[in-house]
This record gives sequence, C-alpha cells and structure tokens, in this order.
Amino acid sequence: MGKKCLIIYASWTGNTEKVAMRFQKVFKEKGWDVDTFKIDHHTDVKNPPFDFDVYDFLCVGSPVIHKKPVEEVMSVLAGAPLPPSEGGPRGAFMGMKMEEIPEKYRFPERLRKRLEKMPPGKIVFGPDTKKGVVFMTYSGNHLGPKEADPAMRLLALEMEHIPFECVGMFSCPGKHGEDMPGAWYKDLSKRPNERDLIKAEIFIAEILESLE
Repeated sequence: MGKKCLIIYASWTGNTEKVAMRFQKVFKEKGWDVDTFKIDHHTDVKNPPFDFDVYDFLCVGSPVIHKKPVEEVMSVLAGAPLPPSEGGPRGAFMGMKMEEIPEKYRFPERLRKRLEKMPPGKIVFGPDTKKGVVFMTYSGNHLGPKEADPAMRLLALEMEHIPFECVGMFSCPGKHGEDMPGAWYKDLSKRPNERDLIKAEIFIAEILESLE
C-alpha cells in the first residue's frame, strides 16, 4: 500500500490554497496518495470528512489573522470548537466533569477513545512517529515574516497533540486588502508569486527527501 498524505487548509482569499495545491503536486509527483480538504466555517470540526489515523503525513495550512491561525483550522486539529476562552479546548474547562462541559465543546467519542489509548505523561517523538508540516500566508504589513512565526508555532503545537511531529514550517506573503504605505512589502498585489510557489515546492520536496 502506498504512503498517504492529508493536506488540510483554510483560505479566505486564495493565497493559502495556492500553496496547498503546490504541495499536492509534489506529493503526487513522488508517488504519494493525497487527499486535500479545504476547511471553512461549515466544516464539522467534531466529525470532519477525514480520519487523521489513516494518513502517514499531515500538512496543515492557514492564513495568519491577528498573529494566529484561523479558528476553524485550530478547531479541526483539536477535535472540538474553540471555547470563548484563552485556555483553548484543553484548558477552558479544566477540572470540570465531562457532563458539566457544554455539549458544543465536548470532544467526540471517537477522539476520547483515541486519547484514552495514549500513554500518560509526555508525548515522545521517535523515528516511527508520523510527520507533518504547517504552512501559512501572511501580509506582514508591519514586521514582515515575523508576523507568521507565532501563528505557525501555535499550529505546529496543535498538530503535535494528534500526534504528528512537525518537521517543517513554511510561510510566504499573500495578498490581503490594499497595500499600506510604508509597509514591509512594497507590493503584495501579486503574492504569492511564482517564485514563492516554487519555494513551496522545494520546501516540501526537501522534507520528503529527508524522510526517505
């Protein structure tokens, strides 16, 4: 049986989708079976149309919105909607019994069973751990690529709870609204451009080569 890759992403203006399609292209060229899903606010985050457990590699993409990944992507990775709290799905209801947590924010039965099988304590990654990458597009109006760093790390952290070990992070500029005078990038109107997308292909190709 061939290796299987899952690419999930959100894309509000098409920027992140362009990167996702280049990743898909590289995986297919290297003989992988690839399933690609675009996530939006209609996605059932408790019962998404895919099962993480059947894949060997995971790619997760999002635009950067206010220094964070979009909520729907984070919710799919967590397995439940994000509660209205900084604590996130694992911290907002700490100490509460399952029946005390609002139904909307409870983990589904399939996820609870998977979590119960995980050994207590640390998640330890090894050679046999499934791998993944995160990717993001950003406008970087004020600080350029630095504005993607915290969002990518947050996305990677959630990925590793599944667990898929994050072995790479890719980001590039994307068009977002009107250009701002004095912004980090002079012209975002055509980003990501072909050069950005070729970099995306090289990035994922080198990740896969390193795992061979």
